[in-house]
Amino acid sequence: MPRVKRTLPGFDLAAALSGAQVDRALPIGPQVYDVLRRLIVLSRLPSGAPLHEADIAAALGISRTPVRAAFQQLALEGLVNTWPQVGSVVAAVDRAKIEEGLIIRRALEGEVVRLLCAGAPDWARLDALMAAQAAAVGANDADAFFAADEAFHAALADMAGVPQAWRLLQAVKAHIDRVRLLVTRRQPDRFHAAFAEHQAVLDAVRRRDPEEAAARMAHHVEAVRGSLHLLGVVATG
Repeated sequence: MPRVKRTLPGFDLAAALSGAQVDRALPIGPQVYDVLRRLIVLSRLPSGAPLHEADIAAALGISRTPVRAAFQQLALEGLVNTWPQVGSVVAAVDRAKIEEGLIIRRALEGEVVRLLCAGAPDWARLDALMAAQAAAVGANDADAFFAADEAFHAALADMAGVPQAWRLLQAVKAHIDRVRLLVTRRQPDRFHAAFAEHQAVLDAVRRRDPEEAAARMAHHVEAVRGSLHLLGVVATG
């Protein structure tokens, strides 16, 4: 049976959770899951970090029950490893889950932009979203670009009339997002390239060329694959 270390060198759980809050007027469980998932994706809870129910519950001012439920949901996504009576840790980035996520994301987002070509995109909204990305690129701010990127892709699904597509993708793209952020923090030219890829997708949508739009989106989604070797990501399981 594995042993879970109480600490990880250089890791401070209290600091990682600093600023995290839950709204008691809303269901607590989903908020705890969202907080922990976001911190894992952002690497504020890094691979191998021990996750102690009591400490997280105390930091958020809640009971341990919703924390335990969040661990279970995160375990289903391969983001947390949990052993009964032993403990939980943040899981390593999983190459197999990245591959799975890329296949699903490429298929869904390709259909999203095909639909958008036949629809009526809100170009003022899209221009504003591209401006937010341009500002992050100009500032060399990888985390700001990540947030703007997420808003952009969510907006595409919304405008295509299938907002659920982006919500469904959240469950399969967390490992992709971890790699994206790690790479763009080390190599700002990667998110500079992503900005250009977004523009290429929109150019195809403006021309109402669904196949070109889907091809451009597939190229954009697959771009992360070329960066995996930089992180030494290997298949697990």
